[in-house]
Amino acid sequence: MGASAYAMSSYSIGGWVETLGGSLFSIALFLFFHLHGAYWYMRRGESLQKIRWMWRAVGILLGIATTRPVMGVLFFATSRWTHLEPSQFFGIAFWIGFSINTIIVELWLRSRET
Repeated sequence: MGASAYAMSSYSIGGWVETLGGSLFSIALFLFFHLHGAYWYMRRGESLQKIRWMWRAVGILLGIATTRPVMGVLFFATSRWTHLEPSQFFGIAFWIGFSINTIIVELWLRSRET
């Protein structure tokens, strides 16, 4: 996902806002922090922490799936009232979609702490 997001950022409909959102979530958070964190805990033998970091990575991956309904419902369905063009709302939709999943997974993980 991180590599494909980097490749697709060369032509982004939402401009720099979409590029920044995709790059931050897919490259920085997904590849570096989450997968690296899971690998680090796996090497140390801390399987519970590894699983927690893997759940965070899955949350980022599902963010792209959440972005689609956000675009459809919040922007395409309301475009006749808001008069927003796709180039104006694609970047915002990326941030909303990825953020929703990141927050939900983090809240779920924290609710399961003992």
